[in-house]
Amino acid sequence: MTIRRVNRIDELAQSLPPPRDLWPAIAAAIEADRAEAAPPLALRARSRWLPAAGMAAAVALVTVGVFIGRAMAPPSSPATLAGTNNTQGEAILMPAALRDANYRKQRDALLVEVDSRLKAMPAAEREKVAASLATLRRSISDIEAALGRDPANALLQELLVSSCQEEMRALTTVRDAGSQEI
Repeated sequence: MTIRRVNRIDELAQSLPPPRDLWPAIAAAIEADRAEAAPPLALRARSRWLPAAGMAAAVALVTVGVFIGRAMAPPSSPATLAGTNNTQGEAILMPAALRDANYRKQRDALLVEVDSRLKAMPAAEREKVAASLATLRRSISDIEAALGRDPANALLQELLVSSCQEEMRALTTVRDAGSQEI
């Protein structure tokens, strides 16, 4: 066997067959793995029903969760909530936080202070703050209207409490903004 020195890539042999064909051994190994991995007939039949059984279990769990949630939820009816009338004559149900006298007293006091702070602000800033507060009030009104249609909706109740808290934070921020200026 002589070793020939190659200086350029085009001097290499164009095709060199392998010393032996490896594919028959590879194909036999793949088939052997498939035969070993093939589940028995009973297991294959059972695996066809597995997704359906999983879906049935999921539906059963959701159903049980709904029944437990309804059993644990406090009873609420429109009769237990105090209602007021808006300008259109529609009944709006007041949440417990708004009916609380202490909350109303604090909110009214904040509104008086905020109104005096708004009058002292530059016009552009006053418009931005007023628009933000109006958006919060409109959101609260929309949530209250939705609660009037579905008073047992826990998500709406939570959203209303969160919106009322956000309004109080905004009012407090506006009230305190003027006291930081020297």
